[in-house]
Amino acid sequence: MYTAAVPTTKDNVTSRLFLRYFLFYLVAVCFGVMLAARGVLHFDLHGVGSFSFAMIPLALMAGLLTVSRPYLLALTAAKALFDAALLAHMTALIGTGAIGILTFNACFLLTAFSLVLFCAAAARACWFAFGSKTKDSALIFSRAFAHYLAESILMTALALSLYFLWPRLALAIFL
Repeated sequence: MYTAAVPTTKDNVTSRLFLRYFLFYLVAVCFGVMLAARGVLHFDLHGVGSFSFAMIPLALMAGLLTVSRPYLLALTAAKALFDAALLAHMTALIGTGAIGILTFNACFLLTAFSLVLFCAAAARACWFAFGSKTKDSALIFSRAFAHYLAESILMTALALSLYFLWPRLALAIFL
């Protein structure tokens, strides 16, 4: 039987891992929306910036763990449930007229940026954990780790921008 699927290579493995975490996130968000609609997920708007920032370094830390796959899946599920509660809360606020459509769009775009950055960090961490054969100090002094560390610093800096943008959005919501 002929299939048009291209086998996984070193060139496309990161994009396939990105897609895997993105699809798992979408499934978990659907589950989170159902929980938020029933009132199970409670939400605090003040912790959004800290949570959005913390998820990226936590995902990047998975590159150094021996159990990176289950850890990243659990982290993806936690992020999806939190984002579902956030979007449900923002939708309820826009439904009551407490916020405008521009504030909701800003929230949605920050959530989407956070999702893309998280999935990229998770995919890169999973690939690094799988590809690193050395352990301990040999891993830390390797060229692959230096490259991963540079990517991690860049992604953490981008996550820091999320940390500084969410309080501004929360201030616009409360005014």
